Amino acid sequence: MAEKRIIRQKQGFEDLAVNALEGLAGADEVHALEELLKESEKERKRYLGFAAFECALEDALKGDASTGAIVCRSDESSSPRREANRKTGGLWPARSVQAFMVTMALVVVLVVVFNRGLGPKQGDSGSGTAPLPKGFAVVASQTDVDWETSAVSSGDVLPRGIHYIESGVVHLELYSGVQLVVEGEAEFSIESPLVVTLNKGAVRAYVPDVAHGFRVVTKAGKIIDYGTEFSVRVSGDTTDFTVLDGEVGLLQDERPEIRFTRGDSLRVRSALGKPEVLKNPIRVMSSSTASLEAQQSLSIQEARWETSLQEWLRDPRLVACYRGPSEKQSRVLENLADGGVTATQAAVVGATACVNRWGQEGRAFDYTRFGSRSRVALPETMDDISFVCWLKINSLNNLFNSIFLTDGHEEGEPHWQILRDGRIFFSVKHPHRKGTSWQQMVFYSPPIWRDEMSGDWNMLAVTYDRKAGKVAHYFNGKQISLELIPDHARVSRINISAASIANWAEPNPLYRTDEEFTCRNLNGSVDEVFIFDGVLGVSEIATMYSQSSGGE
Repeated sequence: MAEKRIIRQKQGFEDLAVNALEGLAGADEVHALEELLKESEKERKRYLGFAAFECALEDALKGDASTGAIVCRSDESSSPRREANRKTGGLWPARSVQAFMVTMALVVVLVVVFNRGLGPKQGDSGSGTAPLPKGFAVVASQTDVDWETSAVSSGDVLPRGIHYIESGVVHLELYSGVQLVVEGEAEFSIESPLVVTLNKGAVRAYVPDVAHGFRVVTKAGKIIDYGTEFSVRVSGDTTDFTVLDGEVGLLQDERPEIRFTRGDSLRVRSALGKPEVLKNPIRVMSSSTASLEAQQSLSIQEARWETSLQEWLRDPRLVACYRGPSEKQSRVLENLADGGVTATQAAVVGATACVNRWGQEGRAFDYTRFGSRSRVALPETMDDISFVCWLKINSLNNLFNSIFLTDGHEEGEPHWQILRDGRIFFSVKHPHRKGTSWQQMVFYSPPIWRDEMSGDWNMLAVTYDRKAGKVAHYFNGKQISLELIPDHARVSRINISAASIANWAEPNPLYRTDEEFTCRNLNGSVDEVFIFDGVLGVSEIATMYSQSSGGE
């Protein structure tokens, strides 16, 4: 902290801000500016003004470069450095990418601080205030991770706050570009795109050029990167670290920074302790090794699911199982069910082959393209019905987003889809009975989808128990709603006939015909679809999810 005060005394706010915006700031300058922005609302506003001016001037220079027009001439906002940059043909120097990344990191700091200052006061509803950033890193992969805090799936943004893993390996990609591997048992938090606090455990950081200045904060001090890779292990008050490549600095309170280079391994026993030479380097797997191990673990889980799947395919209740293209026809999904009542193949229309939830290329289909669908038919009727589907949603941009819809909507036909607000919609068309409403009975789940889930694979299921008069929705193996079927909404049999996966083929002209109502293709991908002539129990759906989820 003392060193930051010295830097701020030597360099005024304007010099720090300009250096950061132009990519000329060193790590110490960036840290000093970051602390200043946290402390002063006045300087935060000034920094945003500088950033806006830089962007506007750059846009103007680009727009008028071909005409040679003079864009701006202002003594108040001009400086020798800016004049030199104009002479070289642009406002941003050769290090413009680094300047952009530093600026983005500082803007994140501004967003966090502004939101803290603008948060609802006690008693306020909080409506209308901007939310805090959800996090600063994406979970790239994980292997055998036991989350003590809330579990996070691969591909998700790691939520803000302290995280604790009892075991396993997590590979994180920070917004700054840093690749961070965390090995359990560990306790850590991502404070910003350039700052990680490590209270316990081991990490390995690969830091690209645009993120130099990234630091790991421990009880013993701050380990600052100057390029490009290092490992840190924390146990109690003791911090061990190894410089794998490039250079790092150790900054402790009231002490000048000490630099270390490739091959150096040190131990610091406390915030006041001097670095000691460590005989054995800190060994933490690299991000590439972590990714490889995660894929190998996923392959093992896939093999286990293939074995379990064979049991499900022999279930006499199974009517249809669609997964991946046929070996004979790339635009056909074979029905793998062995049951007595079976559906047809699924004919793929418009959809594009994509990676499935196991990372296998070309083994699932993306239905985002307008008009995409897979066509199926089931000539026989059923007593009860259960649907299970593994899907990946990109966005819910339509009013209705199809999972499985029969053509039209005749008596006894099921419709299964997701609404724009994230609720799951399920209905079976019932006849109008005298003395009851003409309105069809629809069974809704609570909202199950949020924008940050975009790109995640999830398992949805629904069961329609005609005899017991119940409809249940499931999300990732857990029952999320159970509703009784009113007597007037019961049907004698369930009929599928012709239907579409991920779209709606023939809207009934008696209904609305506008595009918002009729356009129902799923903006996302489908991996597997199961249809059962019968009701799967709560434990059966939980078991199927456990077997087929990849262990996350």
